Amino acid sequence: MFTPIIDSLLIFSIITPIIGFFTSKKSSCLICGAVSTGGYIISIAYLLHLLPQILENPIRIPGKTSPVHTSIIIDVPGSLMTLLALVLGLFATIYSMRFMERDSGTPLYYSLLMAMIAGIVGASYSGDLLTLFIFWELMSITSYILVGFRKNLKEPVEAAIKYILMGGVGSATILFGMSLLYGLTGTLNLPRIALSLKAGGGPWLYASLGMLIMGFGVKAAIVPLHVWLPDAHGTAPSPISAILSGVLIELAVFVICKLLFFIFPAVRVSWMEFFAAFAILNMTLGNITALLQNDVKRMLAYSSIAHIGYILIGIAAGTKLGLTATLLHIFNHGLMKALAFLCIGAIIYRIGSKKLEDIAGVGRKMPITSTAFTIAVLALIGMPPLNGFISKLLLFMSCLDSGVLWLGILLIAFSAVSTGYYIRILKALIASPRNEKFNDVKEAPILILIPICCLAFLVILLGIWPDLILRFAEESSSWLMEVGRYV
Repeated sequence: MFTPIIDSLLIFSIITPIIGFFTSKKSSCLICGAVSTGGYIISIAYLLHLLPQILENPIRIPGKTSPVHTSIIIDVPGSLMTLLALVLGLFATIYSMRFMERDSGTPLYYSLLMAMIAGIVGASYSGDLLTLFIFWELMSITSYILVGFRKNLKEPVEAAIKYILMGGVGSATILFGMSLLYGLTGTLNLPRIALSLKAGGGPWLYASLGMLIMGFGVKAAIVPLHVWLPDAHGTAPSPISAILSGVLIELAVFVICKLLFFIFPAVRVSWMEFFAAFAILNMTLGNITALLQNDVKRMLAYSSIAHIGYILIGIAAGTKLGLTATLLHIFNHGLMKALAFLCIGAIIYRIGSKKLEDIAGVGRKMPITSTAFTIAVLALIGMPPLNGFISKLLLFMSCLDSGVLWLGILLIAFSAVSTGYYIRILKALIASPRNEKFNDVKEAPILILIPICCLAFLVILLGIWPDLILRFAEESSSWLMEVGRYV
């Protein structure tokens, strides 16, 4: 197989629906959720066991020896993404044990969720383009189904269809780019490709890079390839929205970082201005459109588009500090945005609405949820001493380091703009209730509150003690900029 980190996820994704077949509809959500939780715990435990070894040298798990062999390289950068994916997958599963109890087909839901996380982990650890594409498609296909999981509702199905169409075009573009890269280098192995392209290349090299950025840019929601995101994130079940905004779009940016800094460093000057332009587009469209929303989940979805813009600033800087800031904000945004979506999901669970006017006063009835949501939005704005402040500060410093102060000023300006729509939500939560039928609203169930409280704790902890992940991000950026570590 691949590695116990991935194998346990795939095995449990098969076991879970089988167990669900032998349990009653009423108990299957809880039992299958508990079984899935075991799979995540095994994967996290094995990752933590391997970390000391990974920090010294990457662990290679090769396939058959051929130019197109598949391989897994367990390295520091991939472990950063894997840790984020496994933690959010675990919390989303625990959360779903109550959130999804009213839905049918929950054993399949847990199976698809684990398979999606396995795809994210496999793509993070891929050592060649073929392995990357296989796991990328596993992640993509399962995410399409999960977005439209509530097939009895019109909005999720429409969002899933739009997502499938755009994702399919993106995957085809990725495949063309990979084929072109294979034709140029004669190998799909990432370290070998990096060595082959060390001296740069001609127009076909730029063509392959452009196709790959465009293909992965669909999942990353780089404007104007973002149009699927607000519908998908806004209508999917809230734990799935948390995964989509918390790790799936970040994985796409991570893969782009791997391509640019690891495989195509010789053309670095060419893409710095390119990504600066797209950073501005994402920040502008994401923040301005979020201000116009009345649906809280869509508001958070557009916020994710804006945060991809912030993340792209580090890529545009083109330096080690910029890459470190990008990786750190990828991790921090994953935690912050997952927390925000889970908090809104808890409110939806109690009142059945995600409209701004309907949540008025709910914060008074759900103090734990509203406090955690306040922590999430303050972190997203970049307020100290929360984790979002540290990564935004590093992004600003990377702009100074690269001589693009104006880009750092835009980062601060758009962060200030984002305060407008976050405050709208907070004001609604503490306002006087407008709907009498919500007067008897109670706090969310304990299985929903556990992931929320854990994520809120992590957001605070990584703000007070940023070295826990900052050193991980610094080491990851060093690895991505040194091909010699993999040869």
